[in-house]
Amino acid sequence: MAALPVFEAELVTRRRWLSAAEVAEIYVISQSIPGVIIVNFSVLSAMRLSGKRAACLAALAVVLPAFLIILTLAVLFTGRWDNRWVAAALSGLRPAVVAIVAGAAIRLAKAHLNRVWMGLAAALGAGLMFFQILGPVPLILLGALIGLVCHALNQRERAA
Repeated sequence: MAALPVFEAELVTRRRWLSAAEVAEIYVISQSIPGVIIVNFSVLSAMRLSGKRAACLAALAVVLPAFLIILTLAVLFTGRWDNRWVAAALSGLRPAVVAIVAGAAIRLAKAHLNRVWMGLAAALGAGLMFFQILGPVPLILLGALIGLVCHALNQRERAA
C-alpha cells in the first residue's frame, strides 16, 4: 500500500498513462492474487499498457533492484544485527512505515469510499482483522461474496 501513491503520481498524474480508476482497479486485483503486491501491480499495469513483454520487463525491473539491495545488506550486516546502532536504525524506521501505509489508506478511502455503507464495510473489515476475529483470506472471500450478491441485486433492479 505504501507504493500506491508513487504509482498514482507516476502513472496518473505525471505520465497520464492510466486513469485513477484504472490504477485503483489494478491495485485491487494485484492484492487479490498471490504474490508481492508491488510486483503484481507492476506486471498488471505493464500488461494493460503494452502486453506480455512489458509485463516480463516490469517484473524484472521491480524485483531485481530489491533483490540486489537485500543481497548486499545481507552480506554487509551478517553478524551485525545485534549491534545497537543497527537495531536503533531499524526500530526508527517502523513509525515511518506505519505513517506511509496509513497515508495511502486514507487517500484510497477518500477517493473510493464514496458511500456510507462502503465506509462502514471498510471499518467493519478493519475491525474484524484488528481484533483477529477473521483473517485476511476469509475476509477477502467474504467481501467477494458480498460484492457478487450486491452486483446480482443491482442487475436484477436494472432489469426490472
